[in-house]
Amino acid sequence: MEDLTETRDYANFDPYWYVKHYVAPDEAVIGMQTDLDHLRQMFTKYKIGGKRLLDIGTGPTIHNVISASRHLDEIFLSDYAPQNLEYLQKWLKKDISEPTKIMDYVISLEGCKMTAEQRENEVREKVRGILPIDVTSENPLGTAYDGGKFDVIISSSCLEAVVLDVTGYGRCIENVSSLLSKGGFFINIGDLEGKYYQVGSYKFPGVSINEQEIKSAMVQAGYDIKFYSEFPVTAEETRYTDTKGYFVVVATK
Repeated sequence: MEDLTETRDYANFDPYWYVKHYVAPDEAVIGMQTDLDHLRQMFTKYKIGGKRLLDIGTGPTIHNVISASRHLDEIFLSDYAPQNLEYLQKWLKKDISEPTKIMDYVISLEGCKMTAEQRENEVREKVRGILPIDVTSENPLGTAYDGGKFDVIISSSCLEAVVLDVTGYGRCIENVSSLLSKGGFFINIGDLEGKYYQVGSYKFPGVSINEQEIKSAMVQAGYDIKFYSEFPVTAEETRYTDTKGYFVVVATK
């Protein structure tokens, strides 16, 4: 691996590099199919729905909320890094598009007859806000936020990437939980036993976490776990991270 500069400063996070290397390549889309499969299946199997959804740590990709957009009325995207929020605003204004292969794959899962552009515009129509968030804070959306709670929260490759120990991970789960309505669903997707991921010439450290620690953190935060599964990392992805695989948890509060 090339020499990387370790950082926890998200001013060094380049959304365009991230999309180019994690989201846009054919190999990356293949790797993301498992995420997209699980999201599609979970919303259907557990009849997940409601009025409001919050995607935590959206980054420069909206793949988490494509399937969700058919099940909720309002979608809120969020991120810690201002440059990711700016990227999402450009996406909302149609200055940027999600890679067509991702949209086409979800369309194939749904069995609908639409173009990638039409399906993407359907998602845009549901987006009601793009919010700054800090999951390490007891008030993740800030003390001034008074927009109410959410029926569904999704987090993908976020919580384990912003802390360095299991205790901090548990606090993030609790902080996020404060935004979820009672009886609401939390879909948590993340990295297993990974210590870093690469963006550009920077190495972002995180906590190495396993199944027992994930489940314990969620149960301690008051969640009832409905589903847990693990899936492997792709060869393409191991170029930019040392994660051993991925997990998905579906839980209710």
